[in-house]
Amino acid sequence: MNTHKKTAGEYIGAYAPFILAALIGLLYHIKIQPMAGDDLYFADAAQSSGLWAFLTMRYKTWTSRIVIEFLLVLIIKHPLLWKILDTLLFAAFPILLSKLFGQSRFMDWCAAAAVLLYPFHDMGSAGWITTTVNYFWPLFCGFYVCVLLKKILLQKKIHITETICGTAACLLASSHEQSAVILCIIFLLCAYYAFHMRIPVWKNTFAPACFAAANFLSLLLIVLCPGNAARNAVSIADLPVFETYGFADKLYLGLLGMERVFLANADAVFCVSAFLLAWLVFLKTDSYIRTLLCSLPLLILFGQTVVRTAYPGLSGLFVVPEQILSWNWTSPSAWLPMLYLLLTIISMVYAFCLLLKEKPFACVCLLLLLGCGFGAGMILGFMATIYVSGERVYIAFYFLLLSAVLYCMAGMEDILEKKTATVGGRLALTVPALFCLVNIGFVALSV
Repeated sequence: MNTHKKTAGEYIGAYAPFILAALIGLLYHIKIQPMAGDDLYFADAAQSSGLWAFLTMRYKTWTSRIVIEFLLVLIIKHPLLWKILDTLLFAAFPILLSKLFGQSRFMDWCAAAAVLLYPFHDMGSAGWITTTVNYFWPLFCGFYVCVLLKKILLQKKIHITETICGTAACLLASSHEQSAVILCIIFLLCAYYAFHMRIPVWKNTFAPACFAAANFLSLLLIVLCPGNAARNAVSIADLPVFETYGFADKLYLGLLGMERVFLANADAVFCVSAFLLAWLVFLKTDSYIRTLLCSLPLLILFGQTVVRTAYPGLSGLFVVPEQILSWNWTSPSAWLPMLYLLLTIISMVYAFCLLLKEKPFACVCLLLLLGCGFGAGMILGFMATIYVSGERVYIAFYFLLLSAVLYCMAGMEDILEKKTATVGGRLALTVPALFCLVNIGFVALSV
C-alpha cells in the first residue's frame, strides 16, 4: 500500500498552473480601482426607492437581467468583497476548464493559459464591478453548470449542495441573454446525447431538472421583458440614423463588428486559436495542402499586421473597419472585410471537421456552440447599443472559441505531449506562451 504523503513542493508542482493563474488574478485585482462609470450609478440606485422597486423599474424600462442586477446592487456597496470574490472566480476558472477537458498536467497548463490569454482589461470598460458581474460572473457560472452536466452524463452522483449551487449558478448565468440561449442549446444537446447513448440519467433527474427550470424561467423573463424594447428605443433616439438601416445594413454592421474585433485588430485570442488549429491539423493530417487551407485565418492576420505595416501602399487591401454610420457598397473597403470573414469561417469550420472527423456528433455540437457565440456577437448589429457596447460583449465567443480549441487539444493530448519533447513542438507552444506573457503584462499595466 502506498502511504507516501506529498510534500509542499510536490503540491505546488502539481497545482502550479492554477497557483500561477491565481497569483496573476490577485495582481490584477490589487491594481484594479473599482467605483467608476456605471459602478457609481448602481451604488446609489436603490437608495431612495428600495431594491425591489428599483429592479421592477429596470425590468419595465431597461433590462431583463433581474438576478444579475439584484446581486450587483448588493455587492457594489462592498468593493473589497467584490475584489475577493472576483479574484476567487478568476483563479477557479482554469480549474473548471481543466475538469471539462481532461485533468492532466498538460491540460491544466492549457486551461490556465486560456484564461490568462483573455483580455481582462475589457471588464473595466463600464466600471469594474458592473462589467464583471454582468459578463464574467455569468460566464463562470455557465461553465460551472457545464461541469455538473458532464458529471451527470458520466453517471456520477450529484450531491444536494451541488444541485443548489448549480441551480443558483444557472439562474445567474441565464439572467444574461447570451448565456441563457447558449445554456439552452447545451441542455438540448445533452438531452439528445443521453437519449441517443441510452444513459440512465433518470438516477440524477432532479439536478438537471432544476437547472433546466432555472434556464427556462430566465428565458421566459427575457422574452416577456418590456425593458429590452424600451432600451433599444432610447438607444435609437440617441442615434436616429440607426432607424433608417434595413435588415442587410444591420446584418452587415454586426458582421463588420466581428471582423473588426477579431481579424482587423489581430486579436490575441483569435491569433492563438487560429495558430493552434493550423498546427493541430498539420500534426493530424501531415498534409501541406490541408494545413495551408486551415491556415487562411493566419494568412489574413499576417496581412492585417505585417503587410499593412511594411507595405503602406497595400493597406487598402487590409482595411481596418471603424464604427461608422454609413458605408459605400461600391467601395472595396466595404466588402473586403466580409470576404476575409467568410474565408476565415470556412477555413476554421474545415479545420474542426478534420480534427473531429471521428467524432461527428461532437463536431456538430462544437460548431453549433461556436455558431451561437458568433451569432451572439453578430446580432449586436441589430441593436443601436453596438456603438457603445465595447469588446466586453464578445466574452462568450472568446471562451467558446478557446474551449473548442482545448477540446481538440485534449483529443490529441498523447501526440501533443510527444511533440513537446521536440524542438519544433516547443517552438510551437512558445507562440501562445508569448502571447500570454504579453497579454498579462498589458493587462497588469492597463487595469
